Order: sequence, then C-alpha cells, then structure tokens
Amino acid sequence: MNFSEKILRLFGWKVYNDIGVLPIKSVVIAAPHTSMWDFVWGYLFFRAVNLKGYFLIKEEAFFFPLGGFLRKLGGIPVKRNKKNNVVEDVVELFNEADEMALTLTPEATRGPVKTWKNGYHKIAKRANVPVILGSLDYEKREAGVLAVYDLQGDSDYDTLQIMKFFVGRKGKYPENFYLPPEVLNGEV
Repeated sequence: MNFSEKILRLFGWKVYNDIGVLPIKSVVIAAPHTSMWDFVWGYLFFRAVNLKGYFLIKEEAFFFPLGGFLRKLGGIPVKRNKKNNVVEDVVELFNEADEMALTLTPEATRGPVKTWKNGYHKIAKRANVPVILGSLDYEKREAGVLAVYDLQGDSDYDTLQIMKFFVGRKGKYPENFYLPPEVLNGEV
C-alpha cells in the first residue's frame, strides 16, 4: 500500500479496480462530478494505483505560482478565449507521451446538467486509446475503476451506454448529478 492509498484509507475511502492492469494511455471518464473535492480524492486514487493522471483546466488558472503546481499535478491549460482545437492538441499530447491517463468529466461542471459533453469520445477515437470509467462514490466512500468501455462509434449512443455504469453512484452533492430517466429506468 502506497502513501496515497494510506491517506484515502485514513479518510475512510476504499480503492478498487474492477479491470485489473490499467492501460498506460487512456481517456478516463470520471463521474459523478459534483464537488471540487472530486479532484483531491481522484488525484489520490491515481497515485494509489500508480498512474500519472492528467486533466484539462482553463488557462487563466495557470498564474504564478499556481501554474507550476498545476502542471506538476498533471494540469493541461486550455485556451477558452480564442478559436483553438483542444481535441487535436490533446491527441498530439497522447502521441508524444509514453504514459497518459487523461481524466475528463463529461458533465463539464459540478452542477446538474442534462447533456454530457462528447469531447472524451472525439479524443479517445482520434488518439486510439481506451475509455476507462472511473467513479467516486461518496455514500460508499469508494474510489475506483468500473470498466473499460469500447467505443461503438456514435457518441450519443456511447454516452448513454456509459451513463448506465454510474446509476446508483453518489457524488458529494447527489442532487447535482443528473442521469436521464431512460438510463435510470434501464430503457437504454
């Protein structure tokens, strides 16, 4: 047990991995995302399973001295104020990296949303990397990997299928995690 797993256990979290050996390059979907605390527990989880996690964050957060710290943690700045191609930039980073587990929250915010963003799908397809489903369940105090999801090609279909894995998972603020009724009722 490494230091990060000890910290998680100290705070009552259990670490699990339902897929075994984790790929060294992947897009990790993290849900539910309802609190800034998700970053802390998620970061510790990555360290506990010996993966270097990366995440996208707005460029404005990379001011001195926070910028260097964010980069050390795996932060990748994103320019939001001009036209750019984040997907292609991230694919290029995947191509250059020996190891990269990019964590994305398709909800894109900590509040309730009815539609998940599909950037995860574009990045994983173009970088030819697997999609890993990761979750923090605050009710059970579990941090872990649920599955590897093989993309079928259509982002709307894939997103609905992926959402099924998160039914019953509780974020820190469960009221901020939305899943469509057809997913909750098993109609997908």
